[in-house]
Amino acid sequence: MPSPGSSGGGRKPAPGRRRPAAPPGAPTPASAPTAAPSEREARKARRQEGRRQAILVAARAVLVRGGVLGLTLEAVAAEADLSKPSLFYYFRSKEDLVGALAVEGLEREVKVLEAAVTAAASGVEALAALVRARVDLYAEDLDGFRVVYLWPQLTGRQSEAHQSRVLALSGQLNDLLEARLQADARAGRLAPGLQPRRLANLAWTVAHGVLSLGAGLEHSGVGARFTLSQLRDEACAVLLRSSGR
Repeated sequence: MPSPGSSGGGRKPAPGRRRPAAPPGAPTPASAPTAAPSEREARKARRQEGRRQAILVAARAVLVRGGVLGLTLEAVAAEADLSKPSLFYYFRSKEDLVGALAVEGLEREVKVLEAAVTAAASGVEALAALVRARVDLYAEDLDGFRVVYLWPQLTGRQSEAHQSRVLALSGQLNDLLEARLQADARAGRLAPGLQPRRLANLAWTVAHGVLSLGAGLEHSGVGARFTLSQLRDEACAVLLRSSGR
């Protein structure tokens, strides 16, 4: 028979056997597992980014081997050892894939050129350093140049976002080069009447022109009359003669 004050057949806990109270702020049993989903999501995001980068590596390999015309989703999927539907999970179209390669290539270019401009002995030398570094970066990879700068023509799709990114990063380089040239002007090493910003833009344009010419004539037979390294050296010589005192 239940004793007075008991509920049904339940038994009161024995004295001294009570569970200790949880310290303030400790998670309750119901809330304790909440960190696990975020950790799983973080691991999933890292795996997905790793696969995405592996696909871009495969796409670059296809580009080097077969050029822009050989850059198909089928070829990239085979190179990455993925099914085409699996590739679609990361890149819905060839345009998306080429766009990702373009962004990656542009960011790599900016790092190379910033290092070249920073290491130059003077602002005038930095003009030539930018031209040399930019031409050398793409001289053996003109398809890489096409992907970065001819992206709309390759995909048939204009991208204001990509164009804005190109302008922003080229502006970033021009700012750095202009600062070097202004220091030359203050030190009397820059030819009178020359404007640092215009010179910075000119160096970028000269390098772009050399590469565009090389990309346009690569398979025409006309390119046999000159090499990109010859054009690069002549352009650098003109910049140095006309800019320095």
